[in-house]
This record gives sequence, C-alpha cells and structure tokens, in this order.
Amino acid sequence: MKKNVKIAVIAVVVILAIALIAPAALRGKIADIVKREANAMLAARLDFEKLDISLLRHFPNASVELKGLTLVGVDRFEGDTIVAARRISVVVNLMSLFGDSGFEVTKVILASPAVHAHKLADGAVSWDVMKPSEAPAEEVPAEEPAPSSFRLSVRDFRISDAAIRYEDDSTNMRFSTAPLSLRLRGNMSADRTDLDLRLTAAAMRFVSGGIPLLSDAEAELVAVIDADLANNRFTFSRNTLRLNAISVGLDGWVELDGDAVAMDLKAGCDKVQFKDVLSLIPAFYTREFKNLTAGGELSMELWARGEMRGPALPAFELKTEVRNGSFQYSSLPKAVTDINIAARVSNPGSVMDKTVVDLSKFGLRMAGNSVAATFYATNLVSDPVFRASADGRVDLGAVKEVYPLEKGVDLGGLITADLKLSGRMSDIEKNRYERLGAQGTFVVEGVGLTLPNLPAVRIRRAAATVTPAAMTLGEFGLTVGRSDLSANGQLTGYIGYLLRDDVLSGRLYVKSELLDLNEIMDAMPSAEGGAADEEAPAEPVRAIEVPRNLNLSLNTDLRKVLFEKMTIGDISGEMRVAGGALSLERLAMGVFGGRATASGSYSTAADPARPVLKLDAAVSGASFRKTFEELEMVQQLVPIFAKTGGDYSLSLDLGTSLDAAMSPDLRSLNAAGEIKSANIHVQNIEAFDALAKALGNDDLRKIEARDVAIRFSIKDGRITTQPFDLKMGGVNINLAGSTGLDQTIDYKAKVAVPGGKTLQSVGVNIGGTFSSPKITLGIREAAEEAVKNVVDEQIQKLTGSESLSEEIAKQAENLRAEAKRAGEKLIAAAQEQRAKLVEAAASKGALARIAAEKGGDKLVQEAEKQAVNLEAEAERQIEKLTSKKE
Repeated sequence: MKKNVKIAVIAVVVILAIALIAPAALRGKIADIVKREANAMLAARLDFEKLDISLLRHFPNASVELKGLTLVGVDRFEGDTIVAARRISVVVNLMSLFGDSGFEVTKVILASPAVHAHKLADGAVSWDVMKPSEAPAEEVPAEEPAPSSFRLSVRDFRISDAAIRYEDDSTNMRFSTAPLSLRLRGNMSADRTDLDLRLTAAAMRFVSGGIPLLSDAEAELVAVIDADLANNRFTFSRNTLRLNAISVGLDGWVELDGDAVAMDLKAGCDKVQFKDVLSLIPAFYTREFKNLTAGGELSMELWARGEMRGPALPAFELKTEVRNGSFQYSSLPKAVTDINIAARVSNPGSVMDKTVVDLSKFGLRMAGNSVAATFYATNLVSDPVFRASADGRVDLGAVKEVYPLEKGVDLGGLITADLKLSGRMSDIEKNRYERLGAQGTFVVEGVGLTLPNLPAVRIRRAAATVTPAAMTLGEFGLTVGRSDLSANGQLTGYIGYLLRDDVLSGRLYVKSELLDLNEIMDAMPSAEGGAADEEAPAEPVRAIEVPRNLNLSLNTDLRKVLFEKMTIGDISGEMRVAGGALSLERLAMGVFGGRATASGSYSTAADPARPVLKLDAAVSGASFRKTFEELEMVQQLVPIFAKTGGDYSLSLDLGTSLDAAMSPDLRSLNAAGEIKSANIHVQNIEAFDALAKALGNDDLRKIEARDVAIRFSIKDGRITTQPFDLKMGGVNINLAGSTGLDQTIDYKAKVAVPGGKTLQSVGVNIGGTFSSPKITLGIREAAEEAVKNVVDEQIQKLTGSESLSEEIAKQAENLRAEAKRAGEKLIAAAQEQRAKLVEAAASKGALARIAAEKGGDKLVQEAEKQAVNLEAEAERQIEKLTSKKE
C-alpha cells in the first residue's frame, strides 16, 4: 500500500513538473515557430513580445496568451499598425486534447486591442493581409465535409478597452470609437443556445463627405438572442439599442437558408424627447448643449417582412415624425419653433426600384422667419421620378438670436426662395428640359459672412429666375475682403449639373473694380479637414483645379487685379472655362507699366496636381524695373532687369507646368521670343564692370544703347540669347550666351574698342555668376588684331608722306619700335591675367593653384609667341613698302 502511494505521489510530482517545466522550456521555440509561419502566410509583419503557455493557470483547462501583439502593414501601408493588442488570451479544455470530439475553446479575451482599417481611393485595403496562393488549387471531386476537430463552446468572450478607427479615402468617410467593450456568452457547440450580448461604445465620431454626422456619441446594445443553430434561426427578444439618450427596441426573427434570408422584424421608439434627438447632431452637441431647452417629440417605426434573395427585397417601411419641435438657448433671446417633419421610406416587397422616398413635410419658424420644403422620389434604379419644392424667407441676421455663433463669426442678409422642380432623370440625361417642371425665383440681398482671420464675404444682391431650360442671373454682386465682383448672364443645363454633375454651360458678363487674389488665396485653407476630422491627415497645398463639367464663356472687365507682386489693370476680353481648362482669347491688360495682349490656357485636365500653362503674349511699353520687381521668374532668369532702365516691347511664346503653389516649374519651362528696346540704360552690372577693368575702358561700365533687339529662348532652366549688338559711344559689343536658374552666366562677347585710328576687336568669355563674374580675354585674337592695327597705322603714315624716299628708313625703324611696344603690351596683359588666375586659386588649395599657374604660363607663352609674330609682320610690311618704293 505504501509502495503504491509512493508511486502515485511520484507520478503526480512528475506530471506537475512536466506541466511546469515543459511550457517554459518550449516557450521560446514555439514563439519563433509561430512568428515564422505566420509571417510566411501574411502580407504584413506580425510580432509579439511574449508567448505564454500554461497548463495550470486554468486547470483543467490550458491557456495560451500573447502579449504586446502588433500587425504592421507593408508596401503601400508601410508603417501603418493594422492591429495591436496589449493581451490576447485563449482557454482550451485540456481534456478535449485527448479525446476524439475535437478541441474545445471555452474563453477568448482581447485586452486593449486597437484596430485601424484603411481603404485607399483606388480600393486597396489594409486588412487584406493574406498572401495569395502561389499555385492554383487543383479541382478535387466534391466530398462530404469531415467533422470539424474544432468546437467553439464559449463561456466568456470579451473585448475590453478597444479602439476602432476606419478610414475610406474613396468616399471621404471616417469613423472612430474608443473605448469599445464587448461581452458575449453562449455555447456555440450546442444545437440551441441563448447568446447573451452586451456592447458599449464611447466617443463615436462619424464623418461622411467631410460632413460630421456624429460627434462624441455613446452607444449601448443589450441583447439576448435565442439561437437555433441547427436551423439557423435567430429570435430577438429583450433587445435594446441606445444611441445617446435614444433607445430603440428590436423584436422578431431572422432565418438563414442558403443564399436567402427570411425575416419578420420590428423596431421602433415612441415619444423620444426632441432634445435627445438634437444630441445626435454635432452642431448642437457642444459645450453649450447643457444650456439648451427643447420641446416636442420624435417617433420612429421600422418593420421588414419577407425574404431577401438576390435582388429581391422584403417588404419594409421606415416612418419618422417630429411633432411640434422647438429649442432655445438660455443665453439667446429667441427660439426656433414649429419644427414638424414627416418622412417615409417604403417598399412593397420587390426590387429596389420600387422603393419610395417621401419627405412630405419639413417646416420650421425662426425668429419670425419660416421655411418649408418637400421631396418625393421613386423608380430609384431604372428612371428616378422626383418632385421637390422649397419656399421660405430667412433673415440670416436672426441666426445669432437663436444659435450661439463662435467668437468673431457674424451673419447677415436676407434669402427669399420659391422654387419647384419635378420630372424624370431620363429627361435630364437626354436634355429634354421642356418636359421638366421648373419654376420660381431665388433672391439674396445683403448677405454677409464674417469669420475669424478670413476676409469678410458679402453678397450685395443676387437675383435669379429659373425655367426648365435655363437659369437667368439678372443681378449678382459680391465682395470678398477688398475685392468686388459683379456678374449677369444665363446658365443652361443647371438641373443636370445640380443632380448629376453634368456639364453646366452658359455665358456670363463679369466686372470688378478690384480683385485681390493674394488676399483670397491666403484665406484658402492649406489642408482639408478640421476639428470635426482631427484624425484625418493634413493634405498638402494643391493647385487650383478647373472643373471638367463647366462650359462657360466669360466676358471680363476687370479694372485692377493684384496677384503676387503684380498689379494688372484694365483687363478686358474673353475667357472660357471648358473641359478642365481656362482659356484666354486675346485678353488685353495693363501690366509692368505697359500694355499687353495674351492668349493661352491653364489646364488641369491631364493632371490636377501639375497644371499646364501655355501663353502667347505681346507686351509694349513695359518697364524693365517694374517687370523685375513684380515677376519672380524674371528675378531668377534675368536678374539684369533690376539694373536696367528704359522700356521694352516683347513677343513671347511660353509653355510650362506649374507646381502646387501655382509657380512655374522652371525646369520644365520652354519659351521663345524677342525683346526690343528703343532706349536702354544699364549700369552697376558686375559683369560689365569686370569687362571694363579687363580691357581698361570705363565706357563699358555704363551702357546707353538704342534700338536693341534680342531674340531668346528658355529651355532646361536656362535663358539663351542669340547674338545681338550693343553700341556705346565708341565701343561696339556683340554678345551671345545664357543665364541659368542658379544665376550662372556663360556668354561670349566680341568687343571692338578704339585703338589708334581704328577699332581693336577683343574676344571675351564671361563666366561665373551674375554677382561674381569671371572674365577671360582672348589673347591670340587681341594680338592678331593689334598687329594689323599697328601695321595699318604705319602704312597710312608712310604712304601719306610726301618724301617717302627720304623717310623710309626712319619710319621703318618707328614701325619696328611700335610693333615691339605692342608685343610688350600683349605680354604684360597676359602676365596680369596670369596673376589674377593664381590669386583666385590661392584659397582653393595647392592643386588649384598649380593648375592656375600652368594655365597662366600658357597665356604668357602665347602672348610671347604673338609678340614675335607682331615683329615678323612688321618686317613683312616694311618689305612691302620698300618694294613699292623701288
């Protein structure tokens, strides 16, 4: 007996030791295997801090626990955390591991999970993390499914302190809630069980299309579901859904049968206080909500009966009614009263096309103003039939008497409308506007809006009359800050434009005394979103996109337009907006102190992020200095304009793409043209100062030239000029070259300066930058020209002498001496140039200095060679003179 007890004790100890030691010993290897195998199957990165396996913690059940789990996206979702959880626990019936009835999971706990689901504009989703199968699955004959070795018998399924976030870029929809908690109990392995469900969610926010529909709302679902799992029939009883203070009861049943869903459901609420309804509207559910008193009731009833299979729908009806609603803030003098709404959405039990939407009543009174509207639609899929009406008068100045506006916000003005519209969508699609019913008037008078840090907006008056075919804008006057705009004209296709985004066509006549585009563009937000969508990432600045669904002709008369540093006056002519482009048709204007005509286009049709600008312009009488001061592109490409006086005329053909800030991408800019000036004054230009110093002629420091004509082109970020002539006193310059975005210059000049009785021509290379030019003289050309000039001068002296026979010997010596002096002058100039090169290279290191010395030595050697040639040329000319004498 003692022996048996001893054996039993030893066995228990061994089992306990194994239960304690085995999980700890294998934990690391198991964790590595789980990570490796999971990541091999996932198009994402799975990781966790710790894997804990215990056979004793929930004995006789085993438990598996993951701590610090993360699932991070890759590729287009690189760095996005899709799922994270502080702890995930799963409890398995230990005895089920040794039986043949399958594994039995009894408890699942998710502690502090965070889920971020993201759908991109092109439809890609972050949660599609399973790698596709590399090989196509082979077709296998259908077999009876084998019994599952997995049994879900949940006694306790819990999610605690979850954070859920969903983003859909394709619809600009956002949803978030935190914390969210869920508790579900039930025996999933039984044929029939009661599912006990409790769900709570706080701080729910829902934004659709940029409009906040829920803000900091709370929800709670308490449900007991009689689940007949054998027959897939679920009966709802004692079920309540609460959203803020509104509770909705749900009763009935749902039965699943293949691809069909049969149902008999009923939900509703009655006599809900109107203030509880307002708590669901973000504009009302603010810190001022506690100071709001409200009256009236809401009732809602929903039922659905029948079968849903494929496109077939069960019969259903949703009715909502608000009766005698009203609200007033305690701090404000007036109330909104007589809020009455009756809406119904129904279907007799058929396809979606038979659904009827009927807003039979919508009305309210606000500080003595009344508004009423109706809407009806059916045949929603095949050919929608609709009718709508709006009638009312609203004094916007009364809004601040019934609703608390934010500090710095003000409204004013009067809106009066009496509009009716009815018809079929097919008539709109086929432009059969005569079959539509559209009539009424819409008048806006003195409407103003003031917002903090933004220019005030005021509509002086706007009056429009509508018919099915057209909307006639009889009068429209608008001011935005300092800017004013007035317009009149006619628009066609406005119904299709409003309902289907069809093309809106028409002609408008637009006038303005002042249009300050700088003030307007500064007021435009640099990123979309706001307080209602704090979680949405800020978007970068975008260029102005021209709508594709406009076909408008604009006859313009704009007295003064401010854009960046430019002041543009007296703009008149035709502009056209069509197909995503704004076109100019010989638009006349005053600019840069002169007059200009321009044709061209600004298009976002190909790529809204990179607009394309094309311009064909002619300018006359414009000021060089004004052009430099007002146009940034000129400051970058033609900095010489800053120090140039006089007027110019210009012909220009230009094409470029623009960046998001609407500035030219100078790397993509291509242009060609010609600039002319009858009188031009240039001084204090570093390049000409350096040239004057190198040639020893101060006439080059100040340019006074007439009748200058320069042909140029712009490509790859450089403006290139074809050869042109400048005449300054006794100096002639022929100049050609280019200037770059980086202010580098590369010009070649031929300078003809007085020397004796003729002009000496010197070749000059002008490099470096505009503010720090580098001048290189052509020594060889200068030497050859000097020889020719000296010899010609001496020939003139000799051939003009009356006593040539007596003077020949003396003048021959003078000729030799003059040639020698000219050669020495060339050598001296070369030596001076060598010294400058060495001095400039001294600060750049030994290698640069050595290279400069070698280059300078070559200059001197060339000068010495040309000096010898000079003397030889003198001897040849003396020989010619001697032969003439003989």
